[in-house]
Amino acid sequence: MTPAVTPPPQLSTAQRTLLLELARTLLPEGGRLPGASPASVARAEDFVREISGGALRGLGLMTRLLDGAALLRTGRRFPRLSPARKTALVERWQHDPVLRWPLAALSFLFKMTHFDDPGVYQRLGCQYVKGGPATPARWLGRVRRGAELAANEQLECDVVVIGTGAGGAVVGKELAEQGLAVLFVEEGEHHRRDAFRGSAVEAHRKFYRDKAGVVSLGNTVMPVLMGRLVGGSTAINTGTCFRTPDRVLERWCEGLASDALAPAQMQRHFERVEQTLEVAPAPERLLGGAARVVARGCDRLGWHHFALRRNAPACDGQGVCDFGCPSEARRSMDVSYLPAALGRGALMVTGLRATRILSEGGRAVGLEARGQDGRLFQVRARAVVLAGGAVPTPALLLEQGLCNGSGQVGRNLSLHPGTLMSARFDERLDSYNAIQQGQGCDQFQHQGILLLGANAPISIAANLFALTGRALMDVMDAYDQIASFGVMIQDETRGRVRRLGGRTTLSYWLEPTDVARLHAGMVRIAEIFHAAGAREMYPLLARLPRISGRQGIDALRALRVGAGDLRLTSFHPLGTCRMGRDPKRSVVDLDHQAHELPGLFIVDGSTVPGPPGVNPQLTIMAMATRAAEGIGRLLA
Repeated sequence: MTPAVTPPPQLSTAQRTLLLELARTLLPEGGRLPGASPASVARAEDFVREISGGALRGLGLMTRLLDGAALLRTGRRFPRLSPARKTALVERWQHDPVLRWPLAALSFLFKMTHFDDPGVYQRLGCQYVKGGPATPARWLGRVRRGAELAANEQLECDVVVIGTGAGGAVVGKELAEQGLAVLFVEEGEHHRRDAFRGSAVEAHRKFYRDKAGVVSLGNTVMPVLMGRLVGGSTAINTGTCFRTPDRVLERWCEGLASDALAPAQMQRHFERVEQTLEVAPAPERLLGGAARVVARGCDRLGWHHFALRRNAPACDGQGVCDFGCPSEARRSMDVSYLPAALGRGALMVTGLRATRILSEGGRAVGLEARGQDGRLFQVRARAVVLAGGAVPTPALLLEQGLCNGSGQVGRNLSLHPGTLMSARFDERLDSYNAIQQGQGCDQFQHQGILLLGANAPISIAANLFALTGRALMDVMDAYDQIASFGVMIQDETRGRVRRLGGRTTLSYWLEPTDVARLHAGMVRIAEIFHAAGAREMYPLLARLPRISGRQGIDALRALRVGAGDLRLTSFHPLGTCRMGRDPKRSVVDLDHQAHELPGLFIVDGSTVPGPPGVNPQLTIMAMATRAAEGIGRLLA
């Protein structure tokens, strides 16, 4: 008998009607850009359905919650209210300690799926589809999909590397150049230039872990964005390259009671990485209008600013870095280290998720992995490098109960939480036609506060504002006059990665000192924008979404900000498999080998000893370069 096909989950007609009324209230018609429509709701439903049936049921639950809240407040269901009462109710919900979270989730969803549309781009006179044909390359013959492997195929190598991001790609390439047989196992797929078309919705669907649905929970809810594709997060980041500050390296050395990571020891590793990536300051012609006004404001205040160093020597400033580089200009792992490794004989298998580390006689000897079709494969190796990242790596170890005699697996999670502010000027800036993160201000870095560029393409831009309704649409109508600047802090907060009920969860309770840092950073950005001549400024704060002039800055400074008031995002989870000499207090030794399982090496953000306070990809890569030397010596 043919098994019955389960139909995909659907929203009810009543739920769609409610969603449409909510969307039209959040994104009303009028002005230069179109308002929400049934097509907007259909795209939102399709996006959530693709995440999972459970996510779609959650969307339906949120609609019922808000509809019930409207009924309790007004005696009428939301769709039956007048437009003015709907708007007033949404504004009230933004300040409600319970309802603001489902409203924020719906707002993010509608803003992204509505503005990521060719019609919106056309109204603004912008190009929607980016990218171009991928260039043929001989090394592609060394890439295989897990679905192509025969059921009984045996995979053997010297070193199997789990993950192809900043840690895995680097250590694998360095070991391949030492003459070792390297096999990369990557859970995600291999995407090239023709797949990076600039769409926010498509990027969330295809390139981000859990479709960008990973969040930390605590006294605020924070998305933690991580790549799930060949190249890992390096394939969907801004290309910003900072060396770890010397003061941070010295502090790590104090904690490790070793000079292994001292500036003098790490210099050659940083130099090797920077040479491979062709790191250089971003050229002025690509910095865009936002960088121009930030520089003007900083100069008037006497604050130091600079063009960020990036690994994108051929950048043409298309401004969609976080959704994959459409010109292959950025030398992320998928266009730099991995091709070099494959050119030296390494092999890469994609669509294969590591499920178990194999051990014999107390030593790691390979891994078990599952393909997307459910088939299991084994890889035998002399050494196993676990480089999935600071969330997947501890999750795998916790699931298997490995290497946690110290109790430190999954602990010490730092996130570099960040937020931003935007401002409107009386000049055309076209910030969406520039590098997303090109300008920096380190005037307050000694306080753990780093200010960085935060340009956003139109498809995601509406989420830069804590505004809804006509106020939001008016700002979006003038988006070519908008500049954005972000604040990222060196956090003192430490969270935790756990496995609960078969799921990976992140907890992170933002410390008051970190809330104060984020608040102070927002005030500094406001001062820069005001000095540069901003007409109006838009803190990403529901309680104060719009300010102007010195009076507005004073109001922002005086605001009592709590963790739940902040709209935060993290791109840099770190520290969850602590490095150290003492097996009772750490997971890996100074050579990245697991204390409790020789032959297993952890080389990714999870072993970074603490938050560097700067974008960490160069830190992870320099540490991976160093780790490869040690692994090579042990296998020689």
